[in-house]
Amino acid sequence: MGVITISRQMGSEGTYIGKKLAKDLGLRYVDKQELGKIMREYGFSSFDEVYDSKPNFWERFDQQRGLTVDFLIRAMNAIAKVGDVVMLGRGGFGLFQGYSDVLNVRVQAPFDLRVERKMKEHGLKRPEGEELLRKFDQTRTSFIESDLKFDANDASMYDIVLNTDFIKADDAVPCIASAYTSLMKNKRFGIERTVRSIEVESLLFNHVEKMLATL
Repeated sequence: MGVITISRQMGSEGTYIGKKLAKDLGLRYVDKQELGKIMREYGFSSFDEVYDSKPNFWERFDQQRGLTVDFLIRAMNAIAKVGDVVMLGRGGFGLFQGYSDVLNVRVQAPFDLRVERKMKEHGLKRPEGEELLRKFDQTRTSFIESDLKFDANDASMYDIVLNTDFIKADDAVPCIASAYTSLMKNKRFGIERTVRSIEVESLLFNHVEKMLATL
């Protein structure tokens, strides 16, 4: 039982890697859709707005935004505690540092290549593709840095950093899977804490456990 977190840049093929990794390893795949469902069921309908928008100065101190981010962390803790899951985005790489059974992965690619991929995917012209990626990168960076206080570009936060400029997505999957399998067998040197030790209120944990059982 363990967790793989995947931090990815838009257009890096990190989403594809995460989904295929979960399928190949028999793990549950959790991204914004599953998290959003939990958030809304607990009354946090502003989750999308908080995560998908860059806060201005005053919004950084908004109570509702703070409560939303706090519950997001609690929900992610519950998901990690259930285990056997691939978690995409939402700062999982920072939240789950120092656990013996968590593998933190970063998937990235050069900006121009990411633009090319999004242009092809959405039928965009170059200026539109560049604007899309810049907005996405700025919004996600702002959330991770301002709300969660992590640096997604700090390589020391990851066990594996993959550049899909020259590493094909289908080749990245077995590489990550092998590392995860090894981690599950050997754990980390000098670290005893596992995701099962995460403290989560029982009602939230039971709810999340039932939801993940349907994935």
